Amino acid sequence: MPGIKYFCLLLGLSVLFKVTTGSCSASEIPNTVLWAWQRSEDLSTLASERFAVAYFACHVVLSGEETKEFWRNQPLKVKANTKLIPVMRLDCDRKNPPALTAQQLERTAAIMRKLSALPQTAAVQIDFDALQSQRDFYKNLLELVKAKLPPKIPLSITALASWCLYDNWIKDLPVDETVPMMFSLGDERQKILLYFRSGHGFLQKSCCQTLGLSLEDMEMNQLMIPLARNRKIPVRVYLFTRNAWTAKKISAAQTMLGQP
Repeated sequence: MPGIKYFCLLLGLSVLFKVTTGSCSASEIPNTVLWAWQRSEDLSTLASERFAVAYFACHVVLSGEETKEFWRNQPLKVKANTKLIPVMRLDCDRKNPPALTAQQLERTAAIMRKLSALPQTAAVQIDFDALQSQRDFYKNLLELVKAKLPPKIPLSITALASWCLYDNWIKDLPVDETVPMMFSLGDERQKILLYFRSGHGFLQKSCCQTLGLSLEDMEMNQLMIPLARNRKIPVRVYLFTRNAWTAKKISAAQTMLGQP
């Protein structure tokens, strides 16, 4: 099918079929972004003027003094003009806690630089639930990544809801976008729902321009979407779903966001 691109990221290399690579302007990223996670995804019918795609590109695990890389090996099918945001999921080995060395810092930053060079990339994103003991390492990583990225590639991070509400450690992070994750909240869920139902908002300004939602969490979505609409600035919404995206799910997402 002309105009469609098939991605398969293997060993850190992009294998492309059907069309050549193209460049994207970060300023043109749509305000609705679908997360395409660790599974086969066919988004070839997605309206590229309305949706961007943030896709799982690489899983990095810091273990002892090692930096382990696991690259996407599931196909991702998109149009040639779809704006893409490769995502690195970063984890620390619980059984063999990382030393968080300078070498691990450099290697992880180099992986992010590699992501920025992948086809159709309009931004890059890091997904890391940093513990308090890992925050200095994470801040240093973000500073290094930001310094190594091409100037036109924004750096986005996901953020635990607590980081945007009562934990100010992310205030001065060198990032262009912070996406508060308003799903899978665990024990804090009811507390956070009550907080927003009481009329409060995010305390961190960096969290007010974006929103991370799950298509399946209707209770949270019905609360957060009207709050986002009431802001005087455009809000970019990232949407997650437990299983593969379908035309029906995309239609449901548009309805939920009030899109025609």
